[in-house]
Amino acid sequence: MSQEELVTKVTQIIERKDGSQVKIVATLMYGSGLHPSIDTYVHRRDSEKHDWVLCGNKPHPDWRKMSIDDYIKHGRPEMLQAASPGEILKVRSQLGKPMKP
Repeated sequence: MSQEELVTKVTQIIERKDGSQVKIVATLMYGSGLHPSIDTYVHRRDSEKHDWVLCGNKPHPDWRKMSIDDYIKHGRPEMLQAASPGEILKVRSQLGKPMKP
């Protein structure tokens, strides 16, 4: 009986209309007790000629005091300003699926 290999890392690069790029990386990991967890990183760059910059995952320190509009514009974590939750979930959803030959 052969064991089916599963996808454990997915990387997607998204081109924006302004020429900038976003790279979403999701990795399936197993800690103690073999419980799966997913690490997700978002990188951005202004163009192909620029280096990738890792986006932070912490919201603005005063995010709880912001109005909803201010939070959407300035309070969200940098990774959610660069990539939408849907784009991130699309990449994460590919983890654990069988590898295609």
